Amino acid sequence: MKVTIKDIAAVAGVSHSTVSRALNDSPQISKATKEKIKYLAKSMNFEFNAGARSLKGVRTGNIAVIYESYIDQFGSSLYINQLFTELRHILESMDMDAIIIEGYHPDTGASNIERLLRQQKVDGFLIVHDQITNRDYNSIQEAGLPLVQLHMRPRFFKGEKLNAFSSDNIYGGKLATNHLIKQGCRNILTVLPNEEKSLEYIDRTKGYLLALEENGIEFNPEYVIKIDCSYTKGYDLVQSIPNLIKKADGIFFQTDVQAFGFLTAAKESGIKIPQKLLVIGYDDTPVCEYTSPLLTTIHQPKKELARLAANRIMELINKVNYDKYTVEVVKPTLVLRKSS
Repeated sequence: MKVTIKDIAAVAGVSHSTVSRALNDSPQISKATKEKIKYLAKSMNFEFNAGARSLKGVRTGNIAVIYESYIDQFGSSLYINQLFTELRHILESMDMDAIIIEGYHPDTGASNIERLLRQQKVDGFLIVHDQITNRDYNSIQEAGLPLVQLHMRPRFFKGEKLNAFSSDNIYGGKLATNHLIKQGCRNILTVLPNEEKSLEYIDRTKGYLLALEENGIEFNPEYVIKIDCSYTKGYDLVQSIPNLIKKADGIFFQTDVQAFGFLTAAKESGIKIPQKLLVIGYDDTPVCEYTSPLLTTIHQPKKELARLAANRIMELINKVNYDKYTVEVVKPTLVLRKSS
């Protein structure tokens, strides 16, 4: 019978994750424990895969960038594609390649993380996905591979420590709403994607609510509008909620693409922006500089986030500060243009 890591763990009296880390020379494991586990592995005729990094330190030169399937849609992809471009360029400057892949196969639901681990194709994982299972997080850590969470906070990770870099969406939502309030707005709609499980939009809405509360403006639940994250749905708002549009003096769109569609429809319908209605978006995608009027928006710090995540995963690959965990939340900024 083939000896497994779990067999070694049972004999050594440690967890199988400890065995995996010891065999991969993780600095998290003491020298004495490493020597004990390696001795047991050898004495029990544990078979190392010849292609594995195991004790040989072989690298693939690849980093897996794991994303969620909805990001493939045009609206959702505008910002994320920019983030991935920045990330890819930075990794290439470090002589590393990005394998950009969905977390789960869209048809079968099979974990691509498990597949990459089995095939030993990557040296680490950058997770741009908030619904990765705790099992997959554990699998990465048990394999002794570096793991960095980027952009999205994880929903299901149950561990205590995780290297993570994200944008402060609560601050961003508050920043956008406060800008409209400072311009004199009091009836402010917020439009967000109807992706109930997405923490980034939950946080932006929290920021919107905080700004209203701090400025003594009563919250009206009708002013929170959930639609698909698309140009078309933003365009349709002028016809689908005409009464709310008439009441509003400001609209905070939680994605730029929804605002793009609305600006087009507003111009066709004779709604004067910003004279009668102020509009602000979120993400600062390049199209903002070509809309009519040019879209005021919240700039997400994609270059800084990509740089932080890439630097950290390379540190982990090179066993630098391996036993330390970095969590950094970067504040977005306001970009003033002509729509507000």
